[in-house]
Amino acid sequence: MFTSHSAGQFDPDRFLDDRVKTYLVPNPFVFLPFNAGPRICLGQQFAYNEATTMLARLAQAFEMVTLDMDANPEAKPPAEWAHGNGRNDRKRTEKIWVKSHMTIYANGGVWIKMKEADSK
Repeated sequence: MFTSHSAGQFDPDRFLDDRVKTYLVPNPFVFLPFNAGPRICLGQQFAYNEATTMLARLAQAFEMVTLDMDANPEAKPPAEWAHGNGRNDRKRTEKIWVKSHMTIYANGGVWIKMKEADSK
């Protein structure tokens, strides 16, 4: 993908390779919680770092995390999903009912059981 350029020629894409498809999305407004463009949230990277740190500490404190299907029956997918619909057979394997509005969320929340790790 690299092309030859003279040092004096302006080409901001000269160092792009196949990673650009992974890290740049065609529409930055696809994921809205932090907005995009010139009005992007200043705390976006802080929020990502904070969430990552919190999840890492949570994972260190518990040795087992399982989905609790009995805690909230509302979170279960509709019974007709068990049969599939031909086009989207992935529905047959879903354990929670995922919905979307402005963002994706689980209907009724995701309820889990956690077993605390032995303190050593």
